[in-house]
Amino acid sequence: MRTLLVGYKAADLTAKMLEGDVTCHVLDVYHRHAIEKVWHAKCICSAHLPEGPWDLVKFHTGPKVMSGELSLDLLQEIHLLKPAKFELDFVGRERDRNDLLSKVKDDPDRIRSFKAEWPASVPGGKKLMFTSYPGCFCHRRLDEGGLALAEVVSKDLSISNIQCPISNIQPSILNLLDMGCGCGLVGLLVADRLKEGDKASVSLVMVDSHSRAVEAAGENAAKFGIAAEVILADDGSPSRMDGTFDVFVGNPPYYSDYRIADVFLETAKRALKTGGVCYTVCKNAAGLEPVQRRYFPDVAVIPRRGYAVLKSVKN
Repeated sequence: MRTLLVGYKAADLTAKMLEGDVTCHVLDVYHRHAIEKVWHAKCICSAHLPEGPWDLVKFHTGPKVMSGELSLDLLQEIHLLKPAKFELDFVGRERDRNDLLSKVKDDPDRIRSFKAEWPASVPGGKKLMFTSYPGCFCHRRLDEGGLALAEVVSKDLSISNIQCPISNIQPSILNLLDMGCGCGLVGLLVADRLKEGDKASVSLVMVDSHSRAVEAAGENAAKFGIAAEVILADDGSPSRMDGTFDVFVGNPPYYSDYRIADVFLETAKRALKTGGVCYTVCKNAAGLEPVQRRYFPDVAVIPRRGYAVLKSVKN
């Protein structure tokens, strides 16, 4: 019997659940690696569910597992797969479970789009209409921290700014790495501002561990006419990027005692060339600044939109 498990993390699984021909589907490559390491199980990380046929699809969800909109989106994909059998493994109150199912039971064949579109711009740049999907960071809304980061970096790198931190390098093509890119907000706003406003050539690489973020970032880059390489990864940039980048931008998650920020900043130190600039953003610099100083001793804190943008130059 071919079984597809949807929405499970490594900690949710048991040996019994993985008996037989079982495939796990996850949206984040970090969870794929955790499942493969702990259970040595077959696991697929992709923005959408893999085609069957499936004898059984088992869906793990609930308010503390994922957003309601992502649950509905995945339920719709499961319905379109037409498995022989479906099981809902719901974590939460019966009322919440019934509320979720009531949204689809009256018209299960209705195909709905769950994508969102919203505008963003930086001073001197044009307004861009971004697309995001359920599961993406800040789906359906603009991330103010990301916008603050994009505004500071765009201003810093403008050729009209005599304090441009990379003016001593004067690259023919500015190499920009956006780590944890989400739908591409920061990297694409900066690249478009430099391309359109300063007529500068930008080589943009965007990295994220979430498959739907990578899908959205690639779609947005194509829509805006910006050439970009978009990479699905959870452990920093590939080794071939070492020492080739002029600018690193990142909006690291704050949870896990800044362990993920450590990965971001280790990647920044490794990826930047001498004289390259690292920019990160956080709500309060007190937590992130000590982490950044481990990799870049000199850190300037720039306040913007109620956030702190941390800037360092690699020596």
